[in-house]
Amino acid sequence: MASVLTEKIKNVIVGSVFILTLFLILFHFTDTPRVWVDEGVFTEVARNLAVHGTLSIQTAPGQFFSMRSFLLSTSYPVIFPVAVSLKIFGIGLWQARLPMVIYMFLLVLFFYLFAKKKYGFWPAILSVLLLISFSPFYGNGRPVQGEVPGLVFLTFGGWLGLLWEKSDFKNKKESFFTGLAFGLSASVKPIFLAGVSLSLFLGCVVWAKKIWIGDRDDIEIGNSGEQKKSRTAFWMLIFGYSIPVSIWGVIHFPTIHSVIVFVPTYLFFAGNHGSSLSLFQTITLNLGRFVKESTPLLFLLLFVSVLVSFVFRWVQKKENTQKSASNFLTVFTMQFSFSECIILFFVVLNWCAYLIGTGWYRYFFPAHVLLYLLFPGAVFVAIKCARTSLMRKCIGVVAITLVLFQFYYLIYLSDTSLVISRTRNATLSSNLLSLDSHKKVFFYNTIDALVFFKGENYSQYLNMAGFLVVGDTNRVQREHPDYIFADNDVATSTFSCYIKIIQDKYSLYEKIAGCKDK
Repeated sequence: MASVLTEKIKNVIVGSVFILTLFLILFHFTDTPRVWVDEGVFTEVARNLAVHGTLSIQTAPGQFFSMRSFLLSTSYPVIFPVAVSLKIFGIGLWQARLPMVIYMFLLVLFFYLFAKKKYGFWPAILSVLLLISFSPFYGNGRPVQGEVPGLVFLTFGGWLGLLWEKSDFKNKKESFFTGLAFGLSASVKPIFLAGVSLSLFLGCVVWAKKIWIGDRDDIEIGNSGEQKKSRTAFWMLIFGYSIPVSIWGVIHFPTIHSVIVFVPTYLFFAGNHGSSLSLFQTITLNLGRFVKESTPLLFLLLFVSVLVSFVFRWVQKKENTQKSASNFLTVFTMQFSFSECIILFFVVLNWCAYLIGTGWYRYFFPAHVLLYLLFPGAVFVAIKCARTSLMRKCIGVVAITLVLFQFYYLIYLSDTSLVISRTRNATLSSNLLSLDSHKKVFFYNTIDALVFFKGENYSQYLNMAGFLVVGDTNRVQREHPDYIFADNDVATSTFSCYIKIIQDKYSLYEKIAGCKDK
């Protein structure tokens, strides 16, 4: 009876947590964060895929600039679902962000499934609470971009990997779908392509004996059939991984030249582009953030906690293992799971990549989120190892305090605060919806506003720091569109036959009847 009651209580807790999750994800998801240029690019490409069947940016009605070689930063696992949503529900911000909020909910679900499978029920609940109270989860999750979708497939692959490992790496179906999920993660954006690929390689090297040869019992009895199952399953893992990555390659590299250009382009954007600092200075500067700034400092504390728990678990297992099986790799693979370590490898690689980059927090966001998947395991290892009841209670209080602090910050202090009203997206939508969709509109460096414009009779010019230049600024003088929607950095004299009728973050200009350019 007690066990039945306990299960009912657990079900109520799970249901309550997921209802809270759904509320937080959907709460004003079209108002915050505001649409920015990267999201504008991705939604514009998805829009043209839905309406015109091309992975391009529209520069004028019927004219398009191909983005196949520029979509590397957020690829088809994001663009395709957004295009489907826009195709079914029409053009708009909620339609574009709908797949993203679904991805967010899936990430929470896979967090729960992974942590419950690996660590148990309460660590799974703690993992979910840490994730949904983390304010960057909403700032980076709601916009159309690749971080959360990449994490969804990585976590899903990790959960499937736990199931595959439970079969002693012999189940071909589970290995195939594990590889498929990891491959989809790698296909989202370059940081996942590099990080997941290298993490999976390291995982296969460390677990090579178990995956390729089989377990000790199979070796001792010479069971070649069981060894063959393990090897076949391994090749199914590689096959599953190669399918989505191959699709990614076909989409983005239509020519040999585009393949050659990819590597230096990726290395340029992976580094501290736009800065004159040396590599050593960049690393030193970014390392300093982890002791001076709150978000990196929190990351460091979580990271150290997870690493300490891994070391402690390894030492503890080594002490309890016979000398015949006391070498490092044997003890390591006996104590840690394949999926758990692939995730930890990715965290380390993502952190290292961040150190050589621009220092923007978004670039170590995936690693930070994944620490919330591993940290509850570290907490419960510490609780089990605590010598007194008081120590166990203190550890539990620290974990609960972190959750409560994050919720307080999310609700009152964060950029996605629940108590601050934000109207920028609504204002943009109102301004553009008031325009006659049949009128000619020119978007001057305001691609982030296009998702609010319902018509197709538009032209545009876009300049993203000189890296991506799309369209023609002289089109205004040639075609005299009815309206110009421009950022406030452009000189008013550029539009000599137009009057400014709305000014906010952007300005809306209307053509003066009968005016002629000088």
